[in-house]
Amino acid sequence: MVRMRFDQQSQKMPKLSWPFVTRILSYFKPYPFRLLAVIVLILTSSALGLVPPLLLQKMIDVALPQENLSLLALFVGLSMSATILLNLINVGQGYLSTWIAKKITFRIKNQIYDNLAHMPQSFFAGLKEGEILTRLTSDVDGIQQVFQTTVVSALTSIFVLGTSLVALFSLNPILALISMATIPLFILPTRKVGKLRWQITSQSQQQLSRLNSHVQESLSTGGSLLMKLFTNEDKAYDEFVDVNGAVTRLQIKETLAGRWFRMAMSVFTTIGPMLVYLVGGFLLTKDQITIGGILTFATLLGRMYNPVTQLSNIQVDFMRSFALFDRIFEYLDLTPEDSYSPVATRAPEEEPQITNGAITFQQVNFGYGDQTTLHDIQLTIPAGQMTAIVGPSGAGKSTLTNLLPRLYTPDTGLITIDGQDINQLSLTTLRQQIGMVSQEAFLFNTTIRENLLYAKPDATEEELEAAAKAAYIHDFISQLPQGYDTPVGNRGVKLSGGEKQRLAIARVILKDPQILILDEATAALDALSEHYVQKAMDDLMQGRTAIVIAHRLATIANADQIVVMDQGTIAEQGNHQELLAKGGLYSQLYHTQFKLAQEQADSTELETALSAEVTPEFAA
Repeated sequence: MVRMRFDQQSQKMPKLSWPFVTRILSYFKPYPFRLLAVIVLILTSSALGLVPPLLLQKMIDVALPQENLSLLALFVGLSMSATILLNLINVGQGYLSTWIAKKITFRIKNQIYDNLAHMPQSFFAGLKEGEILTRLTSDVDGIQQVFQTTVVSALTSIFVLGTSLVALFSLNPILALISMATIPLFILPTRKVGKLRWQITSQSQQQLSRLNSHVQESLSTGGSLLMKLFTNEDKAYDEFVDVNGAVTRLQIKETLAGRWFRMAMSVFTTIGPMLVYLVGGFLLTKDQITIGGILTFATLLGRMYNPVTQLSNIQVDFMRSFALFDRIFEYLDLTPEDSYSPVATRAPEEEPQITNGAITFQQVNFGYGDQTTLHDIQLTIPAGQMTAIVGPSGAGKSTLTNLLPRLYTPDTGLITIDGQDINQLSLTTLRQQIGMVSQEAFLFNTTIRENLLYAKPDATEEELEAAAKAAYIHDFISQLPQGYDTPVGNRGVKLSGGEKQRLAIARVILKDPQILILDEATAALDALSEHYVQKAMDDLMQGRTAIVIAHRLATIANADQIVVMDQGTIAEQGNHQELLAKGGLYSQLYHTQFKLAQEQADSTELETALSAEVTPEFAA
């Protein structure tokens, strides 16, 4: 069972380690040729960037003093051509880097979704609404900039810095050394600013998860209905404003983080050229440099400071992105439930099959966290028969059935089907032979046809109609203007409870499982809907092992065996007559329900009689 808390982000900054960095860089491996092309284009643009400053020296020191307009025009033309070519290369490099970044984020989103789809049910049970959406969209989109801009900027800055340094030292080593004196001032504040931005980003993503959770809960079909019925629109709005305000404040704080640092960078980039002019003027009087050399040097110095500033900011951006990478890797490193099984790598032909559906629970214990829910369950469910499970609310009925398809794993004990430990069956084999219909049937926001095909994508039209007929829903579907292509709305909101239940039963019929679990499938239905759903379930259970959780005991009187649960244990077991004769918990529940039903019937008869006795004059 996954026991992790994702609602609280550790404030400990992730350690910058070589494995962490190499894991990030590994996402570039599938695109070696495009990455090589990006590097070549960056190197070419870095070299071309030197052409205009170097030609400037020739213009000032050669063409202008000689008043050679042809030579000046040549230098200007070469400078303009280099600038145009440089920008064209940058366009191509931008396209390639964007393509690589999009492909990387596409791959990461696929990996996260695939991993989450195979997580055990316990993971989703403890997850905040909106948490997955935040990590899958906002977090991944946030690191896209690292691949698209930050890494490319780092390479560009390194190449530009390298070529600029070579040019500076070739012009005048003394000036080059003096110019480099301000470089440490760019680097020293970087670590502190990076840590600050990481902390703010971590807090910002937590608040964004809260915001997404609030929106999903309050504006979903069920949430919005509850909000309206309790007239809590203003309260929900105030909560949204509160969380949205926290997100906005943190995002502003994140944007402004390090503003003094950026101001200092701006000052340093101004001081450097001033020192060049000062020292250069002295060297000019000693005939150790020309005017064109000084101007070219100042231009190259500005070109060198730009990548130094970018490299400083890149480290800050990397520190900011570590919070996002940490959250993403946390999801990618989760262990999917398939790997829990020792048969995860077993060949399909070696896989044992479920043929009869005989089930046993042997000394099974289970609890959610520290709360024990099931105690020493010993139960045999014969193949091909109907077993009903009844008991008060919270007795552990649904928990017991959720263990069968391994939605949860028992703490101790053994569950077998046809004598085989279910932990020795692959999840695919196990769950393909188990069909569940719960009290609240879930339908996707698509058509009736696509909801049915979810059980069997390759089902023919005849199979669809046969399943619908068996579930007593075909006639209803046929009367709809769009028939099986009718949209059902969000969670099936356009259908009644009974219609949704019958569609859910038709979907299970298409699946054709050996074992059925019916979890209070008629509890929330009116009498007419219950009649049709009950008929559909009776037909569905023929020849299958059926486990029926029922609240209305009258509906399971004909069950082959009835299991009575109370406080996580099996209190009684037998058929309807045997349990009534015992006079135990089942008998109490049955007679209580019978008494309530009789009182309701008597009340209805009395109201009918009184209504009939009202005189026409009084009625008028």
